[in-house]
Amino acid sequence: MVDVSLVEGVPAEGAGDPLDSLRQQAAGWLGDHAAPHGVVWNPSDFALRATRDGALTGTLIGSINIRWLHIGMLAIRPTERRSGVGGALLAKAEELARERDCVGIWLDTFDFQAPDYYPRFGYVEYGRIADMPPGHTRLFFAKRL
Repeated sequence: MVDVSLVEGVPAEGAGDPLDSLRQQAAGWLGDHAAPHGVVWNPSDFALRATRDGALTGTLIGSINIRWLHIGMLAIRPTERRSGVGGALLAKAEELARERDCVGIWLDTFDFQAPDYYPRFGYVEYGRIADMPPGHTRLFFAKRL
């Protein structure tokens, strides 16, 4: 019989992230499986910060793996929206992707967030999931470099 238990990412006081060792083990297993196919599985997380006069105005959280940069989150302070912060973060992410020899960038968003925003920067929609979350649509975009 196999026992399955839930491990959540809320560390106990004085402890590290309980998911870290599981992430590392999973990445190792995936890397071992990918290697015979010529694929190097080596995820690398990063964050970009945008500031104005020392105050945080936006952030982009992502990762790079298998020569693709993934944008997990792009968030702009509400008072800074439409001020160029998002575009600056996307440009820096693209610069990073090129420096790391990525072939492209991908991300997802929702119909109530910014589905018309990313095409302005060269991203092309390649997929949708209806009712995710219920009543809305999740959209996937990619940009080849």
